[in-house]
Amino acid sequence: MTLEKRFINDSMRSVRNLIVLLPALPFLLISCLDPGSSESQFQKEQKAIDNYLKTATFAHVSSDYNDTGVRVGVTQFGTGAPAHAGQTINATFTGHLLSDWTVFETTTYTGRVDDISGLGLAYGVKLLPEGSTGTIFITSNNAFGPIAASNVPANSTIAYEVVLNKVTKSTLELAQFKTDTTIIHKYLKDSSITATYHPSGIWYHVSSAGTGKSPDPYDLVTFHYKGSLLPSEVMFQEGDIATQSVYNFIDGLKVGFPLLKAGDIATFYIPSGMGYGPAGSNNIPSNANLIFEITLKGVE
Repeated sequence: MTLEKRFINDSMRSVRNLIVLLPALPFLLISCLDPGSSESQFQKEQKAIDNYLKTATFAHVSSDYNDTGVRVGVTQFGTGAPAHAGQTINATFTGHLLSDWTVFETTTYTGRVDDISGLGLAYGVKLLPEGSTGTIFITSNNAFGPIAASNVPANSTIAYEVVLNKVTKSTLELAQFKTDTTIIHKYLKDSSITATYHPSGIWYHVSSAGTGKSPDPYDLVTFHYKGSLLPSEVMFQEGDIATQSVYNFIDGLKVGFPLLKAGDIATFYIPSGMGYGPAGSNNIPSNANLIFEITLKGVE
């Protein structure tokens, strides 16, 4: 299994240790987000975005590891998982021209994330956890391009303010999630394990509390982990991960890590749809529920 393309530079630091923890996601829009022949225009716009972000007051700004020109400034992180192909979202979009912050569009979108118009916007939305608010900055080659549109001049750099209200699983995902939840609940009951249910669908238990910082979804974390199948408890991998972005990992850990503090020792019980889904991975079967024992050593 390969790393997510959008984070490939960051993840290559310890690719050998990340075979299991990383999500099995398809190649995500990168081939369509090539700066192409408008490189000088692209570089000019990318510089304008980065200069704007130097004076902005976002809680976090996502890095752009593939030179797409897309940046995401997060105002507030949500607590859910990001949207994936086939899922439906409800979101409000307010489009601005970066040059003078003129509003050219305000809309509420309810539909499949795959059907969002504009490659840059679709790419940026998939970087936001459910419930987040933020702004997606997009160079013109991934927005309206060199041809003027209604209220948008040619070669306009765009900033979309986004409120990602809701992410809804597909019908097949919802059916599998119901099955997974039943299995996990029975396992916890039969094993006399007291765990907290999180609205995203994972369960977790902190066995030893730390006093350090809680990571956000883009922070770098260092931790020891042990992964097992549920309910068999067969271990599939154990190891240490150093300074990797939370956003590189499977959805269950994207949601789970922000619930912890540095120094915590915790166990997560993760439904298959927030793990490796129907595809599985290496020695992880299709639709396998997971147990991850995590010792969070540090947060950057």
